[in-house]
Amino acid sequence: MMNKKVFRLHLFFALFFVALGSHAISHHDTKVLIEELTKRINSGESTAENYYKRAIEYRVLGQLKEAVNDLKIALHRNANFTLARREITRILSKQGRHKLAILSAEKVITNAITQREKSSAMILLAQMLLNAGEPSEAIKYSSTAFKLNPNGKLEWYLLHARLLGELKRDNERPEILRTGYQLTGSIVLRNAWIDSLLECKKYEIALPIIEKELTSSRLKSSWELRRAKAYIGTGKINAAMNDLRMCLKELDQRIHPKKPDMTLIADRGMANALLGNIDAAKNDLTHLIHIGADKWVTIHLDKAISLIENQ
Repeated sequence: MMNKKVFRLHLFFALFFVALGSHAISHHDTKVLIEELTKRINSGESTAENYYKRAIEYRVLGQLKEAVNDLKIALHRNANFTLARREITRILSKQGRHKLAILSAEKVITNAITQREKSSAMILLAQMLLNAGEPSEAIKYSSTAFKLNPNGKLEWYLLHARLLGELKRDNERPEILRTGYQLTGSIVLRNAWIDSLLECKKYEIALPIIEKELTSSRLKSSWELRRAKAYIGTGKINAAMNDLRMCLKELDQRIHPKKPDMTLIADRGMANALLGNIDAAKNDLTHLIHIGADKWVTIHLDKAISLIENQ
């Protein structure tokens, strides 16, 4: 018995140091690539492509200022370098330089040639406008993108649905997400569609899908949380409370204390909020904000806490 324990201990530390080492190696490799690209640039290979490649590596290291500088040089050498233009657009937005990001995205649209390129550029601009707090403008461009390319892509549907939510047009969200799921077969869109049905109180459509997933899924916490919401909406409070307790029990086992999954923390916070454990729910919300969770991860938990507190 002791030998097994010793073996497991050795195995744990071996895997821990392998993981730690791989993280260090990845950063080391990135720095080596930057050095190699710098040598090429200094030796005369100062092409737009080399500056772009080095900018990507700087961005990986979080050195955004250096990345922006290299991307500006790349675009000076090749004003039609679309990949560089897209990259600098995203970084500018991440830095909070929203006006410059929007102007940059508009240049991507101007330089686009095909309808596919134009529609993709429209989505980029829509995202930049959303980041700048302008959802009513953003949705104009996401709508145009779908007109140019009706099939769209997974992230297009998620963005458009999020914009509808920002504009308080929640009843329109299920249809766009259902369409996206039917066209792409994406599980992400399927789950987002079900969540939107619950938010719009269309429990009779959502429940059969949830029940099917609970029967077949090994990990059930997210589906137990969804069913609890449906049960609350249909007045089955005792059944809902039971699902929420089962959900918390599984989440407590799945959430890693040092590297927690943000969506699992959000689920735990929501389960606690619905059970009336407001302090625990607030702790999870605070934790999510502290570790840099996006608004789409925290918004529903934040709303639930406010709603329950104001009852």
